[in-house]
Amino acid sequence: MRRKRLAVFLVVARLCLAATVEAQDVDTPPPKEGAVQEPDEMTFEPSPNAVTLPEVVVQDSKPVSAASSDDIAAETFELRPHTTLQEILNNVPGLIVRQHQGGGKATQYLIRGFNADHGTDFLVTVDNLPVNLVSHAHGQGYADINFVIPETVETLQLRKGTYFPELGDLAVAGALNLLTKEKFKENFALAEGGSFDRMRYVAGLSPKLGEVQTLFAGQAYYSNGPFENPEHFARYNLFGKATFEPTSTSKAWASATLYAADWDASGQIPQRLVSDGTLNRFGSLDPSEGGRTDRENLDLHYDATPTNHDAWSFQAYASRYKLRLWSDFTFFQNSLYPDPDGDIVNVHDPSTLYSLDPRGDGIEQNDSRWLWGGRGSYTRSYDLQGFPMFSRVGVETRTDRIDVAVYDQQKRNRFFTASKVHIDESSYSGYVTQQITLTDWLRFEGGIRGDAFTFDVQNQLPATQYGRKQGNVNLGTFPVNGYENDAIVSPKANLIITPEPDTEVYLNYGNGFHSNDARGVIQGKNDPDFAPLAQAIGYELGARTHRFNKLDVSSSVWLLDLESEVVFCGDCGTIEQNDFGSFDTTGPTQRWGVDFEARYDITDWLVADYDLSYADPRYRNGDAIPIAPTLFMNGGLTADLGYGFSAAFRIRYLDDRPATEDRSLPARGYLLMDLFAKYRWRNVELGLDFLNMGNVDWQEAVFADTSCTKKEAQAGRCPQQPDIHFTPGDPFAVRGRVIVYF
Repeated sequence: MRRKRLAVFLVVARLCLAATVEAQDVDTPPPKEGAVQEPDEMTFEPSPNAVTLPEVVVQDSKPVSAASSDDIAAETFELRPHTTLQEILNNVPGLIVRQHQGGGKATQYLIRGFNADHGTDFLVTVDNLPVNLVSHAHGQGYADINFVIPETVETLQLRKGTYFPELGDLAVAGALNLLTKEKFKENFALAEGGSFDRMRYVAGLSPKLGEVQTLFAGQAYYSNGPFENPEHFARYNLFGKATFEPTSTSKAWASATLYAADWDASGQIPQRLVSDGTLNRFGSLDPSEGGRTDRENLDLHYDATPTNHDAWSFQAYASRYKLRLWSDFTFFQNSLYPDPDGDIVNVHDPSTLYSLDPRGDGIEQNDSRWLWGGRGSYTRSYDLQGFPMFSRVGVETRTDRIDVAVYDQQKRNRFFTASKVHIDESSYSGYVTQQITLTDWLRFEGGIRGDAFTFDVQNQLPATQYGRKQGNVNLGTFPVNGYENDAIVSPKANLIITPEPDTEVYLNYGNGFHSNDARGVIQGKNDPDFAPLAQAIGYELGARTHRFNKLDVSSSVWLLDLESEVVFCGDCGTIEQNDFGSFDTTGPTQRWGVDFEARYDITDWLVADYDLSYADPRYRNGDAIPIAPTLFMNGGLTADLGYGFSAAFRIRYLDDRPATEDRSLPARGYLLMDLFAKYRWRNVELGLDFLNMGNVDWQEAVFADTSCTKKEAQAGRCPQQPDIHFTPGDPFAVRGRVIVYF
């Protein structure tokens, strides 16, 4: 890199020297003897032979601390699917994002050997505004990214591992920060449609209002999906952003987001019923599943650089959020029936079932909250005894005020309150980082982070339900009240070696953690396997290089220990620990793996890219971690064919992986191929996408569950062993769009 900078400097110097020589050769008469020419009266006439200096742009990559971390410009995905954020994120190296119920439910995240559920071990932010929701009704760290309009994304900041002091809760497998644009290059209106009644309409404007640069975007989306029972998925988004510079050394901006969605879902269906022909793979056993959600965000930022060595940064944010989610995972496995007294019981005698009205295992999860917080940091660069130094100190705080409940329901009609609490949860954090450039080939980055949490849970269950002892363990509830606090310290250290220009080697170490659901924190006070803040320790060795001005390669090998993956079961909603389970799987875990990325400019119009992620995730006793990804590959070719034409061919591959701890059930992987093409003429752009070109019968999401249909329950033949349950992936689909720029 230093050679590149020296070459650029020499070119600029040579051009400046040539211009100076030409100026001296201009044929101008000498001044009269004794005359004094004032500077403000001097005029220069350009020579016909004068050299006009072209604009010289010097570009350099932002320094990174780990081989697996990168800032990805949105243009990288320009020819890849981006109708939804899920499609964009599925092109992030090593990240798998999947929808396991249909509609607007938050996606699940699979990365670095983690089935991170909806975000328990993967931090997601937008302009550093938290997306993950702690102590959520459905799952810890629930990260619904649907409030972001894809066209507003400028850069994706990917950070894998636990090595970054500015990242705290949930950043175990890694973190992804989406940076939004300040303005659109062109105003636009987009209309898109395709298979399964999918429609999307987007408009974006960037007017300049005096000294304020604004950006406004709106989106409407609708889809029925490929299911026999239409999704009726409707989503609406609004986004506004205003940026201005109060002084020449400061910048301020504010953004606001409005989002709402409503959908029906076909849920997760048993493989055994599809295999024997009882159920179509796009069918459903409970078409009343679905949800409604909305979120509103306000985000304020202020940055100042009073000197070349000092920088201040501040952020304040607030969000309002609501969700109602209707799910049915096991159907009639727990055989819920009302007895003559109106109580709900578990009837095991099949001969009595025909006279009773089964209620089934459907649940409703409610989450309503306000959250707010802020962060600030001070950065200073300086020299100490000849060593360039870079120091930063930062503080953060966040507060969630949550009303969360779980109900038993049938066809969206509640018949029992399983859990209902109010939660006040707050966190207070601080960190210090230090970067030291020891030589021109050796750099050290270290830091330490401290986080403190408070959990306050207040029971809101109806008093008449205290201590009820129904036959179904899912209905045994009692009031939960309690207060708990915990703190954790996380040191980090990174060593960066530059053996030669354009090549770096990274050695990384860091502690991280994820917080647990406040209900589980109170419930698990006396459980030695459960910690309010579960610590992780990560290690990584990697390298990154740029060769021949055409090839970029990075690779790393990593190891991650997590002291506890005991997670409160939001779907269960119970307080006492029992066979049905208030906590999901237990025990400490260890993962190791390899990440590899490559990009090659084959010609000036054709680019190839490929990334691979391999992981070996397991509990310390050797058991498999269910559904955790083991091998994932993503790659393709992107071509700029000229005359406004461009195209891309993409392949995604996910290997089979265990669905149960004993590896007795495999979760089937898939290989998908997509083709994208677009053509722009003047201010009109046309696009055409062919998705799942091989019409692969694939399973987007897979789980191992023990479920029972109504017929099986009435016949007394409910399965006692788990079976694969899945949400089907889309078959072959076509999608087209037209964009008008103005």
